[in-house]
Amino acid sequence: MRWFYRYWPVIPLILLVVFAQNWVEDEPDSVQVEETINMQQTQSDYYLEDFTTRKFDMSGNLEYRVSGKNLLHYPDDDRSEILAPTVILLREGIRWDITSARGELRRSPDTFTLEGSVQLERAIEGEHDLSIRTDQLSVRTDTNEVSTDLPIEVIADGWQMSSVGLESRIDEGKLIFLSKVKGHYDAATPDSE
Repeated sequence: MRWFYRYWPVIPLILLVVFAQNWVEDEPDSVQVEETINMQQTQSDYYLEDFTTRKFDMSGNLEYRVSGKNLLHYPDDDRSEILAPTVILLREGIRWDITSARGELRRSPDTFTLEGSVQLERAIEGEHDLSIRTDQLSVRTDTNEVSTDLPIEVIADGWQMSSVGLESRIDEGKLIFLSKVKGHYDAATPDSE
């Protein structure tokens, strides 16, 4: 029993160490797991710089041409992100030149979503006759549908229109302005002899 009195001051210290060790080693009742990122979805499979690519229709005619500063392709959803894209759509007798700060191309169907200072110029038989300006524009190349929900301005010889939102099938030459439409038409002056 003497040894007990001799080591009495150490026993509370030993008990404290045993208690602390058990407290640290106890697992909490619920473990919170962080959401993991699927790296396959966030990694591109190829990268292009100062590129130009083309798509041809079934008859071998050029359907559209895309060029830009760089392109990143993501295989998980077959999506390409493009910096400073220039898209040229060629249709019978009509050429559409589209530029923007950045863009995205999704496949099946081919749809361009262009953002940041989007400018669309139409040329019929080489003559530019229509300009469209907005901050975001979606272009489906299979149906030639163009749309936006943002403010848009259309400028042509003798008239200009602005609205919030636009839908159009570029083949048909019809523009559907969605809301807050404003227009300005220059009155034609008769030719004097």
